[in-house]
Amino acid sequence: MVPFLGYENAILLVAPQDIASTATTAPYMKLTNAQKAAFLVVYGAVTSTTVTDTSVITIACATAEGGTEATIDFRYRRAGALGENTWGAVTTCASTGLAVASASDDNCMFYIEIDPDVLAANDYSVARVVLTDTVDLEACLVSVIGLIQPRYKQTTHISATASASA
Repeated sequence: MVPFLGYENAILLVAPQDIASTATTAPYMKLTNAQKAAFLVVYGAVTSTTVTDTSVITIACATAEGGTEATIDFRYRRAGALGENTWGAVTTCASTGLAVASASDDNCMFYIEIDPDVLAANDYSVARVVLTDTVDLEACLVSVIGLIQPRYKQTTHISATASASA
């Protein structure tokens, strides 16, 4: 265990909030100094009038902030419901996104890892989470945390927010 995050960098990208029926785009996470990058998407209550309503998670990348975005494939693991210490198998998700169901996925977490080879092959230097909900969601409590393993370990983090200089 690394005390106090050690060399890893954690960035709160979306504070806990209700995003029901609203598309929510997290700020960019700057990847230029990252060896690996991931997102932890934490859901609270997700309620709906129908069981088919979903919140869809996609990962959008670009060569620069404000540039043309492309959604990418990613790998994820789903954590068990509130109070459970269980993680599902590593699963690959297409660039079209991961549908979080109102009937079964509330009060759980999704650990999303970005493939560094995809970033390098496309010269992507920023990435962000985009959350799109269907219109009938009554509540969709969510937060997003960005996680970076820096390429070069330092005791003071280089900023990983896209608007900062590094």
